[in-house]
Amino acid sequence: MRWPIRNQILLPFAILQAVAVGVITISAAWIAVDRAERDAIARLDQVVATLSSSRFPIQGAVLEQMKGLSGAELIASNDSGTITATTLPLEASQTILVSAQSVSAGAGRLGDFQPVSAGDETWLVGAVSVLRSPELKQLLVLVPEQQWQAVRRDVIVPPLVIGGITVLVMGLLSWFIAARLGTRLDRMQRHVGRLATMQFDNLLPVTGDDELTRLATSINRMAQELQQATQQIRVTERTTLITQVAGGLAHQLRNSITGARMAVQLHLRRTNNVDSESLLVAIRQLSLTENQIRGLLSLTKDAQQTPVEGRIDEALATIQSLLTPQFEHSESRFSIELPPQEQRTLLVAADGEQTQVALLNLIQNGLEACRPGGQVMVVVSLLSVLIQVDVLDSGPGVSDALSGKVFDPFVTGKPEGVGLGLTLAAQVAELHGGSLKYDRITGWTRFRFQLRRIR
Repeated sequence: MRWPIRNQILLPFAILQAVAVGVITISAAWIAVDRAERDAIARLDQVVATLSSSRFPIQGAVLEQMKGLSGAELIASNDSGTITATTLPLEASQTILVSAQSVSAGAGRLGDFQPVSAGDETWLVGAVSVLRSPELKQLLVLVPEQQWQAVRRDVIVPPLVIGGITVLVMGLLSWFIAARLGTRLDRMQRHVGRLATMQFDNLLPVTGDDELTRLATSINRMAQELQQATQQIRVTERTTLITQVAGGLAHQLRNSITGARMAVQLHLRRTNNVDSESLLVAIRQLSLTENQIRGLLSLTKDAQQTPVEGRIDEALATIQSLLTPQFEHSESRFSIELPPQEQRTLLVAADGEQTQVALLNLIQNGLEACRPGGQVMVVVSLLSVLIQVDVLDSGPGVSDALSGKVFDPFVTGKPEGVGLGLTLAAQVAELHGGSLKYDRITGWTRFRFQLRRIR
């Protein structure tokens, strides 16, 4: 059976409150009744004390005055049991006097009131022996039971009403607090349920500073991390699938392009350099395509080969020869700035082929971003333990929407682009103990490619 947490909090708290308020209310009512009875008896005692100490004749007029002061009926009798004065009819007084013989008498003060019935009415009777008056030996004080009950009721009702209202208000307040707490918990439960179904669109409102607020903050953070993880898993699955497909196609294409390039080179040697310029252009284009496919193959697991060291300056020279026709066609400028000649022997990468493919992608991206009439610069420098290659282009740069994920697979701002060139370059940099970063400097887009030196 489901037992909501708000009920687990509300019911014990409400029961505890009700018990506490009930004990306080009953105690207050009992104390008030006891005090009212004591006050009433004290007033009657004062009247009785006045009558018992008087030496003047106790007549009906005197008792009527005392009745007005105390609110009680009075019956006076002598030693022989004859009524000498009364505030009640004589017949009723005689009946009460006979019935009250069993009522204990004190020495000038009222004892415990005893109920005595006379006709249709019940009286609470207290008896007092009078010692000083010659005519008066016993004085009966009568209070109607209904009047006494009314006094008690008037005293009991206010504390009970106040206690009841207090319990009601505290119950309503407890219910409101528990309902509010339960609403927040229900909202969290529904939100966690949506997270289980991969719905990450809405976040929990975070207000206040309590445990539930911190819990809501943790749930929102978990939702964001789950969303990122889910996206990453989807990208990974997509990447794995495309990589498998691309790997198979790339193997076939590379074999075909290698065969075509070798055929063109063989034909060039046989024709004794006739129309060699066109054939050289074809060879360069085939070599460029072969390098790009080689980079694509490096993304697949089964394309890992034993790395061969290679110099970066030589890789850049090869890239320049491959891309020069494209720069000339787009009327863009391309320049390479290398360290001094005596330091170039230190520009050695652990895997020359992968490094060449990564730099080729960076430079070709710069060419596509800045043309026509733009400029691409490559600046190579030696750091303490790193080789740094800055590829700068005069293009507009990456859009704000893509700047944070420019190295993610299949993210591209070009309508015909695949979005693997920068991913490949970043992967090569990381495999060589370096990194690839993007930033904008005055009028230039810069990709900073770093890899660890091996010499």
